Amino acid sequence: MKTILITGAAGGLGICLVREYLSRGYKVFGADIGRHPDTEKLIEETACNYQFFETDVADTTSVQELAAQVASQTDSLDIIINAAGILRPQSEDVLEAFDIDGSRKLFDINSLGPLRVVKACINLLRHGEEKLLINISSEAGSMTTHADYINRYDYCMSKAALNIQSIILQRYVKPEGIRVLLFNPGWMHTPMGGPNAPINPADSAHGIADFAESLRKKPLESGNPAEGMFWDYDGTERAW
Repeated sequence: MKTILITGAAGGLGICLVREYLSRGYKVFGADIGRHPDTEKLIEETACNYQFFETDVADTTSVQELAAQVASQTDSLDIIINAAGILRPQSEDVLEAFDIDGSRKLFDINSLGPLRVVKACINLLRHGEEKLLINISSEAGSMTTHADYINRYDYCMSKAALNIQSIILQRYVKPEGIRVLLFNPGWMHTPMGGPNAPINPADSAHGIADFAESLRKKPLESGNPAEGMFWDYDGTERAW
């Protein structure tokens, strides 16, 4: 059975990704800082195909414990999806009111959290067949196409940091046949995106899974590792 680890799995896009990959026959390992009522329902409905671990991606020991728990259940991972992320209410403040020191937790989750997960689980991914690493980014991380923000300093910067991290990772793991992808999931109707967002997160999850599968089947080419890495959920290439 194919295997996948998804962080941020308790809600929003993450739980939609869990449902999507369960429907595709994967054994899913989910991780998040806390549980959601739908988490228990999914566990009950899917028998042994879904396991959830309470994990804080901002804490190295917690991530190492997650990796050990997953490794006790499988000797390989086909896919890792880093979907854990936060947006602080204070991120909306303009410069004069912006709390810079309060941004550290956001960076620890959005930028360093995915790197912790990859570092702890890379050997499992190396033994997988699909060898796919997906980081959930945002248009906010693009230097050329992001919305015209005059705020959200920490959120935009954290996603830009995730983007360059992914380029470096792709360069490092490319010789082993591991593909790294970044997805902008769009403005989704989630607790983070708000009630006015136009995109159903289930549609975004489906698009990400479909397009990632199509890219996975293509050989990794030599050259600039940043080419063909950053995409919208519908398969439109996103400019850096």
